[in-house]
Amino acid sequence: MSLNDLPFEEANRVKRAYCKKKDIGLFYAQDDYLIHRKEIEKWIYNELIRLGGKPKDKIPVYMTLGESPEGEFDIRADIQKNAEEIKIPLQEIDLSAVTFVYPDSMYKLVQSADGKIIDGRRTNTPKVYMYRDLPDLVRKYRVYEQNIFSIEAQVWNREMLHKYCFKIKGEIQ
Repeated sequence: MSLNDLPFEEANRVKRAYCKKKDIGLFYAQDDYLIHRKEIEKWIYNELIRLGGKPKDKIPVYMTLGESPEGEFDIRADIQKNAEEIKIPLQEIDLSAVTFVYPDSMYKLVQSADGKIIDGRRTNTPKVYMYRDLPDLVRKYRVYEQNIFSIEAQVWNREMLHKYCFKIKGEIQ
């Protein structure tokens, strides 16, 4: 479940309580965070449709392509402490229901000529990619040369994730 599955006031109440309990600041704790998140999700959804994608859900599940980032941009260090991770082979995913945003859907990171991040600011218009666009994206931004091993992904079909999770769970038992 996503916070954006909940009515706005309830989602904001849950988010505020979680941020207080976990001592989370930054933009996650801001009262307008979920407003911006909803705007961005709507933008990404519309881009998915424009690019020929086939979503099954209106609200995505956030994942990464590759390993989750570490260091300053590791969201597991604050808002997602103790988060569970699953790894899903790409062949298990209907890629027509997946969007990719690089480097982040909530922030535009400005890079110098040598690839170092020199500025970060909130954006409401991330660049959205489909799987077919990833080779050009990786070449353009030299993603793996900079030791940045993940690209944010939004999965717009929870059913395929549920099937995969239950498949793995069944194999473990």
